[in-house]
Amino acid sequence: MFEDEQLLLNKLRLKKKLTGGERAKIKALERKEKQAQREIEVTKTKPNVFAIKPTTKLKPLPIRFSSDERAGLTELANDIKAERAELIVGELGSLREINDTKLIRAAIHLLKQHSHCEIIDAIKQVKMNMIR
Repeated sequence: MFEDEQLLLNKLRLKKKLTGGERAKIKALERKEKQAQREIEVTKTKPNVFAIKPTTKLKPLPIRFSSDERAGLTELANDIKAERAELIVGELGSLREINDTKLIRAAIHLLKQHSHCEIIDAIKQVKMNMIR
């Protein structure tokens, strides 16, 4: 709310006898004052913006997996859960921690440990699988 509006509101409040127009003006100025206070309160509290706007600088890649690759991921996840259930619960806390997304991220982490030649050979193998 502007200073001149605030002064006008204070003057009108001090007046003993008000006309209809002045009473309407007081109500309008009071509404404006309340709205300004609400806007200040909203800016003070952080609104819940989860899933509305990104919180990180991630740039997702549109990757399409073949049905065989999807099946391979699911099979790998199920094998790990079946064979290493105690280790998973001990290290990660729950069997739900083994899922497609985390397997892919783990694969990227493991990919950094291989040589360029090994990565190129793997790409060649994947290309051959896609052709079949």
